[in-house]
Parts: sequence; structure tokens; C-alpha cells
Amino acid sequence: MNKIYKNKKELIADLIKKEDLVLDVGFWGQGVAYKDANWVHNLLKDKASEVFGVDLYFDFKYLDKPNNYFKQNAEEFELNKKFNVIFAGDLIEHLSNPGKFLGQCSKHLIDSGRLVITTPNAFNLFNIAGKFTNNEPVVNHDHTCYFNTKTITKLLAKNGWKVESVYFLYTLDVKYKESWKKKFLNIIYFLLSKFTSKFIETMIIVAKKI
Repeated sequence: MNKIYKNKKELIADLIKKEDLVLDVGFWGQGVAYKDANWVHNLLKDKASEVFGVDLYFDFKYLDKPNNYFKQNAEEFELNKKFNVIFAGDLIEHLSNPGKFLGQCSKHLIDSGRLVITTPNAFNLFNIAGKFTNNEPVVNHDHTCYFNTKTITKLLAKNGWKVESVYFLYTLDVKYKESWKKKFLNIIYFLLSKFTSKFIETMIIVAKKI
């Protein structure tokens, strides 16, 4: 069974090194307030040596190092810097052209660097259950695509990347009101997670340039 991280705090504590120079693409928001200690960007800053960010929309006045942030498109960003790690949390499923994004990541990553992607697992339990009760599962209105391990591995390979590791993420830690059906599924989800990772909600892909 692939490793399952409890949340992104545990993921970052394990995958990010103290000496890493990190670029966080699509860093703003992610369902958590910027002051929250569990905001992924804050978790990265607490662990890495230095963190930069790229996003289309954010407010510089809330950032402690404004010069580390750039209002640019994830598919076209151009920075005069290379990084040890590029982190893309729940981003790739929003893009119009993920291949262009992967090309820009390749340009901005050192040869031994790592690309860390988190994205919904197309065949997670909640999506499968959604097909039984609706025509389609409930999805984020801004998502353009979904991946499983085979399709994202193929996408990366076609754009000059090799998958080093595949892990899973149990929860995004975003709180919202849940129906009784969702609460029931949560119990099944918990039990299944003790035996298999294939129904877990989010995938984590660690890739390196070929």
C-alpha cells in the first residue's frame, strides 16, 4: 500500500528539507486563511530555508517578504531563479494547459530538484459514491480535469518528467458542513484506508526531470 499522509502538515514535514529553496505555485487561498498556521504556504515557510510564491490573485500587504511573490500565470511564469523544490498544491486540475505548466516548472527547477504535486484522485471513494446518487460527482466548479496515477504519470512522461514516488493524502483539512451521507461515507473511508490507498481522496506525486 502506498504511504498515506494524514494531512499537508505531515506531508510537508516529511518531504521538504530545511535547506530547500521552494517555489509555491498557486499559493494563495486553498480554503484556509493566510493567518492560519495550517495554511500550506505558512507550513512551507516554517520548514524550508526560503519560499517564493506565484499566483494570479493575492494582496502583497499580507506577505512578510513582498519581493518573493509574483502575480503571474502558472502556465507562463518567468522568474530569474531556480529552485530545489516546486510545490503545486491542488493546482494542476485547474489549468487549461498542464503541459505548459510542467514546461515552466522544468525551466525553474535545478537538475536534481523535485516537483511535488497534489491533486484529487479521480477514483476516490467520494467520487465513486457520487456516481451512484448523481449523474456526476460534486466537483469544484473551476476544475478542468481529473487524474489517476496512470494518467498523471503519462502526462509527466510526455513533458520530460519521471515519477519518483506516489503517495496519498487522507484529508485537505478544509472544514465545511457535511450531509448525513457524507458522514456515513467518512466511516467507510476511514475503514478502507486501513487496508488500501486506492480510494483515498488526494494523490501526491513527486517527480524529477528526465
